[in-house]
Amino acid sequence: MNKRVLTTVAALAGGMLIGEPAFAALVFTPTFTSTFNSNFGANAAAAQASWIAAANFFSANFTDNIHINITVDAVAGTSVFGQSSSFLTSTTYAALRAKVVSDATTADDATAIGAGGSMTVADPTGGTGTWWVTTAQAKALKLSADSLTQDGTITFGAGNPFTFSGPIAPNTYDFQDVAAHEISEVMGRLGLSGGTVGTTANSFSLIDNFSYTAANTKGLGNGAGNFFSVNNGTTLIKLWNNAASNGLDSRDWAPGTNDAFNQFSGISVVNGVSATDLRLLDAIGYDFANPVPEPATLSLFVLGFGLLAGAKKLRRK
Repeated sequence: MNKRVLTTVAALAGGMLIGEPAFAALVFTPTFTSTFNSNFGANAAAAQASWIAAANFFSANFTDNIHINITVDAVAGTSVFGQSSSFLTSTTYAALRAKVVSDATTADDATAIGAGGSMTVADPTGGTGTWWVTTAQAKALKLSADSLTQDGTITFGAGNPFTFSGPIAPNTYDFQDVAAHEISEVMGRLGLSGGTVGTTANSFSLIDNFSYTAANTKGLGNGAGNFFSVNNGTTLIKLWNNAASNGLDSRDWAPGTNDAFNQFSGISVVNGVSATDLRLLDAIGYDFANPVPEPATLSLFVLGFGLLAGAKKLRRK
């Protein structure tokens, strides 16, 4: 398998292990950099706690026996809102599908790998594309062994007005939601949509395989009318962002209901991690702690960003 780095990982300062509930083994290891702490200043401890709460939400909902290791950084000012970069590993479609089949644990998984499912036996690119997963996702799918090496970097703009805990203050953004959006991208929620990784053109990620414009019609690109589907486009679950139009992330959700995985983050509101968000992470390789998440656990975070050939950025609205 080939391994590529989308961006350079920042220097590290102060790692910790979190997220080890009794029923699960998905462990997040954040390394908060010195610039994270200095740029957030008096809010650094609150920002760290908020990030950890976002990661713990995913640990509580998925049981994969792996470590996801993330460098968490910040820059001064507001030129960045939230962005992520990830290490990627390439594989063949056949090998990827085999791991998805062996990892199936839920009804959606069974649908996706079955007759009439989105995880078709034939490579949807006709063998012309290169398939990639993030290193965190590769561990969840058992394409690679668990490790404590870094899986990606998340960066925040410390000058943005954030609420770190409690009710969202007027004219601020919910930091926990922004963190959840970014963490999920390192987990594998990023689309390549036929773009270029390093020098490898015609690149796709596992999430692209679940994009459809209609029944039996995959939408591997980044344009309008692409939806998340597990049953080969028969049911179009949720609309992806039109990245061809706005140049942002192809596998964030289009604007609509407040949601942590939307392309844009609303101000003064909570954009929670929805049941559909968790279904998506399940489809791309993660194992639910409970087949149906408890609705009360879903209100947590806010978000926004962009990708391709490097960092993904979250956008304010």
